[in-house]
Amino acid sequence: MGFRKNVLQFYFYKTFFGKSSSPLTIFLLLPEPYIEQVEYLDVLTKTGKKTSVSKPRGDVHRDGDYHKAVHVWIFAESTQELLLQKRADYKDSWPGLWDISSAGHISAGDSSLITAQRELQEELGVILPKDAFELIFIFLEECVTNNGKFINNEYSDVYRVTTLEPISREAFTLQ
Repeated sequence: MGFRKNVLQFYFYKTFFGKSSSPLTIFLLLPEPYIEQVEYLDVLTKTGKKTSVSKPRGDVHRDGDYHKAVHVWIFAESTQELLLQKRADYKDSWPGLWDISSAGHISAGDSSLITAQRELQEELGVILPKDAFELIFIFLEECVTNNGKFINNEYSDVYRVTTLEPISREAFTLQ
C-alpha cells in the first residue's frame, strides 16, 4: 500500500491584526487510496430544530439540508493568539484554505460537546475534559460552493478553549 503525503500548516495568529508567529508544519502520511466512511447527520429544520431524519453527509450537502457542526477555537491568553490550521487539499469543501483550530460535523445522535472533544482529539491529538470547552455562540452559515454541488446550511456551535500559553508543537498528533 502506498502513502500520500499531506502537509498541514498551523499558525498562531495574533488577534486584532497582530503579527503571526512562525508556522508549524506537520507532515501526514495517509494510506492510498483514502477511503472515507459514510457519516450520517441529523437533518434539522430551517430554524435549527431536529427532525426525525438522518442522512449521509454527502446527501445532506447535495440536498441543502440544515444540520449541525462544531468549531473549537484554541486561544492562548498570554500571547493573545488563536490557533488556525490549513485544510487538506483533498477536502470537498474549502480545500487548501485556512480554518479554525478544529471543526467537524455533529454525527447523528451525538451531542455538540462530545463532538467538540472528539474533533479536537482526532484532528490535533489534544484530549481535554468537558469543562475546558466554553460554548461562546452559535451561528448559521448558508452558502453554496463548488458550482452549486455543495450546499452548506449549517448551524455551528462555537467553543473556545483558553490556554495560558500556546500549546507546544510536541503536544500535537494528527489523525
